[in-house]
Amino acid sequence: MSGRLEDAVNIGPALAHDLRAVGIGDLEALRAAGAQAAWVRLHSAGRHDCLSSLLALEGAVRGVSWMELSPADRDAVAGAARAALAGGTAPVASA
Repeated sequence: MSGRLEDAVNIGPALAHDLRAVGIGDLEALRAAGAQAAWVRLHSAGRHDCLSSLLALEGAVRGVSWMELSPADRDAVAGAARAALAGGTAPVASA
């Protein structure tokens, strides 16, 4: 698999651009950071900080469409992000 962000499932040109703007330049860097940490960076920068982009990132890290994430996984990912933002703590690593 290519390391280009645009070649990952769920990541289009706009999200790839925003990821690069916050220091995540390729798919390997996204996987190393984890979906939660990448999303918190986007949120902090005011870029692509909605739940849809968080789920897209989680799916990209796992190599699946975000729609393939189970409802329980979606809830866990969203809950961890809410907790990280509310508590100002480091985000939880991708499941």
